[in-house]
Amino acid sequence: MNLDITYEQVEAKTSAALEKARKTVEFFNSATDKDVKDNLRENLKQNLNKWYMSYDNINDKFILNDILPKLELYNFQVNEVVYKSGLSIKKSCEDNGIETISAEYVRTDDTISTKKLSFKDAFL
Repeated sequence: MNLDITYEQVEAKTSAALEKARKTVEFFNSATDKDVKDNLRENLKQNLNKWYMSYDNINDKFILNDILPKLELYNFQVNEVVYKSGLSIKKSCEDNGIETISAEYVRTDDTISTKKLSFKDAFL
């Protein structure tokens, strides 16, 4: 399984899913058969975010929510491109004039000691 997914692949997948959602919304909103709408309504309500939709109870219509795919693309960009490694963050900061330092983290002990504190020690 290839875990190296590019932004373009995610964007294409999101665009395809958004187009499917657009067609589904149009189909539901234009349907006249009450039984079809009742069946679809319950199935679609279970996966609103997955289908990039929201439901309007007052008008009994689904609305395409184009903010969700944008959020998905933004999260991918942040997680996979911007914060993929500490080195890229450090380089980006240095490129923008932010002073950076190198930190070394050392685990000194695997045990956690607990000590019951008195009220006086904890709050005064």
